Amino acid sequence: MDTARPLALVTGGNTGIGFETVVGLVDTGWHVVFTSRDAARGEDACVRIRERVGAGSSGDVEMMSLDLASFVSIRAFAADFNARFDRLSLLVNNAGLAPAGIRRETHDGFEAAFGVNHLGHFLLTSLLEPQLRANAPSRIVVVSSGAYRVAKNGLCWEDLQHEHDFHSFQVYGESKLANIYFVVAMADRLRGTGVTINATNPGYVESGLGQLRPEDEARVDPATLAAVNAARQPMPNDAKPTAYGAASSLRLALDPALADVTGQYFDEGELVVLRGVAADRDEAQRLWALSVRLVGRG
Repeated sequence: MDTARPLALVTGGNTGIGFETVVGLVDTGWHVVFTSRDAARGEDACVRIRERVGAGSSGDVEMMSLDLASFVSIRAFAADFNARFDRLSLLVNNAGLAPAGIRRETHDGFEAAFGVNHLGHFLLTSLLEPQLRANAPSRIVVVSSGAYRVAKNGLCWEDLQHEHDFHSFQVYGESKLANIYFVVAMADRLRGTGVTINATNPGYVESGLGQLRPEDEARVDPATLAAVNAARQPMPNDAKPTAYGAASSLRLALDPALADVTGQYFDEGELVVLRGVAADRDEAQRLWALSVRLVGRG
C-alpha cells in the first residue's frame, strides 16, 4: 500500500451516495476504505468502483465490514482500523437508515434510526478522533438531511427512543437533527486542532433509503407493507441521481476554500445559516452529554 496517498474512510460506501462518494475520492487519488454491513455486497462494490474509476487513477479502494447498529462491531472495527492504518485524514459519516413503517432496535436496544444515524457514528468518530487529530489538517463530513425540519419542536426528549409514539418520518427527521447537533457540539471540541467537521444535506436523490428489509416484512401489517412497496416504485422526476448527492459530500471533503470552515451545515453544497431548533447550541450540548453516556465513553 502506497502510504503517500491520503487516506479516507467512508461509511456505507457499497451503495447510493456513499458509493458515488468513494468513486469520486478514488478518482481524485485517495486511498479509500469504505464500510459495508454485508461483506459480499461490499466486495462486489469494490469491483464496480475499480471498473468505474479505471486504471488511470492513482487512487485505490478496499472494504471493511461494519455494523453501525452494534457497539461491539464498531469497537472491533475501530481497533482493527487503528491497527492497520495511522494516516486517516478524512472521515465521511455517510451510512444511514430511514424507518420504513416499522420500529426496529439496534443490537444495543436503541431505536434503529437514532442508534445508527447518530449513536453509531458518534461512537465511531470518537474512536477514530485520535488519528484525525494526529493527521491534521483533516476533515469530518456528516451526511444529514433536509428532513431535520420535520423535527420542528426539536428532539423528543421524553421519548427519545420512540417506544410510545412512533412515526417513521418524524423519527428519521430527529435522527438527522441529531446529526446537526453532533456537528455543532464536536466542532466546539475540535477548535484549534486542525480537524474540521461539517454537515451536508445531499438533496432529494435516488438513494433507495427507506426500503423495508426482507426480514422485517413479516412483522408489518398488510396496509403498511402495501404503502412501503408502493414507495419502492421509481422516484419522481425531480429526484436527482446519487452522483448529485455525493457532490456535496465531495465538496466538503476536498474544496480548499473550506479548509478552515467548521461546525456548519451545507444544503446541496451551499452554506446555509441554521435557525430555530437546529441552531440551539444548548440542545446540541445536551445531546452530546447524553450520547457520551449512552455509548459508554464517559
